Amino acid sequence: MVEDSKLILSASDRVMHRAVSDMDLLEHNMWALSDPIPGARIINTWEIYHNIMLVLAATDAGKYCLFRSVDRKKYTLVHEHDSRIYGLFYLDDGHALISAADGWWRTADTGLTWTELDELCQDPPVSRIMSAVKTGANTWSLTAYAEDRKLYCRDYPEGSWAEVFDTSSIWQDKWYPALAGSPVASLVGAGNKLLRSLQAGAGVSWDVIQEVEGIIKSIIASDQSSAPTFLIEVEQADAESSKLYWTYDLGDSLVADLNRVDMISSVQSIFPTGTNQRQTMFAIIGKRAAEGANQCKIITDEGSL
Repeated sequence: MVEDSKLILSASDRVMHRAVSDMDLLEHNMWALSDPIPGARIINTWEIYHNIMLVLAATDAGKYCLFRSVDRKKYTLVHEHDSRIYGLFYLDDGHALISAADGWWRTADTGLTWTELDELCQDPPVSRIMSAVKTGANTWSLTAYAEDRKLYCRDYPEGSWAEVFDTSSIWQDKWYPALAGSPVASLVGAGNKLLRSLQAGAGVSWDVIQEVEGIIKSIIASDQSSAPTFLIEVEQADAESSKLYWTYDLGDSLVADLNRVDMISSVQSIFPTGTNQRQTMFAIIGKRAAEGANQCKIITDEGSL
């Protein structure tokens, strides 16, 4: 039985989801809503295991909290943090890391328990974005694009963080932590410059391979295969619109997407499940206008849905 992929969005205090399929998009387009998470503002959501969700939220008391759900309806608190949590990063089924202002934490039981990673590390990177490339049965090569504009790499679970490149050495103006990794290459944005490492996730050597008109805001990889597609969002000079570019050859060439895109809030890759068919799909979430709703568009390398 083929299972439809799911598109998951969050409002300020609720999580909503619907299936992504031709029939759903054309006929139903129905969203299911979770119960509200009182006293908290949702920052982001993740599916850490089949139908098990984690939500990162900030509370009215200034705490950063992780809530967990097994039915996408009711969410319960599983982790509370005094300092800011910058991001949660999925590694494998039930296994994830979080980066906070005071260090990194990990879970291997779908978010039920969290333990500190590298307690003795004196200065771990603080990062909103990280790529994880699997190198073995239970090992990964991690690359973090930190708030200090530096790239850090490490092996996981063994190993420690090491600085490998300072992007401020080539760009000092407006900047976003744009990064995506795959087993064959990792791409990074530093202002208008697109950098690449071909060291299969190790990321020790970085080269500028493209310059774009605008600021690279996000880079998303389609999957972790040996032939990934990357979608690159470039913020335009007016900071009110974006252009999207596809690259099928690890950044050597950029193909402009024909879809018109205004202000973008988020870009996410969609992974079809329950089938052997390969399909490249991305969800483009528009920035919410005053008194309006988020607009969502599904695009493929063959056009938009």
